[in-house]
Amino acid sequence: MALPGLASVVDLALAIIAVELLLIGLSLRRPGASCAGLLSTVLSGLGLLLALRSALAGAAPALTLAALSFGGLAHVADLVLRLRRHGPR
Repeated sequence: MALPGLASVVDLALAIIAVELLLIGLSLRRPGASCAGLLSTVLSGLGLLLALRSALAGAAPALTLAALSFGGLAHVADLVLRLRRHGPR
């Protein structure tokens, strides 16, 4: 049996992230729910996967850079949220 191509694996991971984002969105509808930390973690991974997928597809470098920038900004937001919650160690 042949292994799936890398692009197919990335597409599967993107689909899983879409489901995760849907579940996070549904959980935010509950009173008092806060998923900001989880959302920033998922979005940083999404940015990296989108950058990888665009590079594999041969998209314009600016699109790959935009996806990497998005992932990097989400990662910084994740770090800020974690440091505010737990403080530096």
